[in-house]
Amino acid sequence: MIKLIVTDLDGTLLNDKHEVPGRFWEIANRLFDKGIKFGIATGRPHFSITAKFETIVDQVYAISDNGSRIVHERTDLLSKSLPQHEIEALVTTGRAVDNAWPILCGRDHWYLENTDDALMKATLAYHSNFKIVDDLTKVDEAILKVTVYDLAGSEQNSYPAYKHFENKLKLAVGGAKWLDIMRADVNKGEAVQILQSLHNISPDETLVFGDFMNDYEMMKTAKYSYAMKNANPKLIEVANFVTEKDNNEAGILEVIERLCF
Repeated sequence: MIKLIVTDLDGTLLNDKHEVPGRFWEIANRLFDKGIKFGIATGRPHFSITAKFETIVDQVYAISDNGSRIVHERTDLLSKSLPQHEIEALVTTGRAVDNAWPILCGRDHWYLENTDDALMKATLAYHSNFKIVDDLTKVDEAILKVTVYDLAGSEQNSYPAYKHFENKLKLAVGGAKWLDIMRADVNKGEAVQILQSLHNISPDETLVFGDFMNDYEMMKTAKYSYAMKNANPKLIEVANFVTEKDNNEAGILEVIERLCF
């Protein structure tokens, strides 16, 4: 019996236009009625989850910034920020990568120091809650994650420049053009395990969905681990199952209906 469902957003629950499938809302209410816990685990910030799921946000477990923060009923269950000296080094490295821009992800805003059209368009595709600053290293706020928007491709272009940080920080390719850097003890899998422990739910009672490598650890927390049909091939290798339909066909909803109702 499934007692916990945790899903990624972009490329998973959301279609390529970043839209929630219309029939999701009715399915979510049926899950709540059955007492099934529902979590959203994304690289997006908490305020983006709140904006997109405003009507049910107090009923879900909002795992943002790839597991750096967990909020439920407007209460923080977890919040892990990067040390300031690491932020400075990450920003300096990002500035030197061609066709890429570092972004600081705070609790209430994203911080950018460039207004390039491509960067603005990419950011606005997710939210408008950002600030332009002169120097990212001078931002005086808790930073949960540094993300790099990379026009040339995160895995090929920016990841190699940041690879030497892997001995002390967590690097995750969050999309074709996104590289995320968090504390070493942060990932979506750890967040799922916190929810499992909180509610005494086993991996055999857990269903998770993802599409990219920032979902890698999450795939290992559940018997019912589903990579999307459209997922990165490396994620498909570690998932136990693959959805029959992709994110544009609401592939996860078909699985939820089959396993939970």
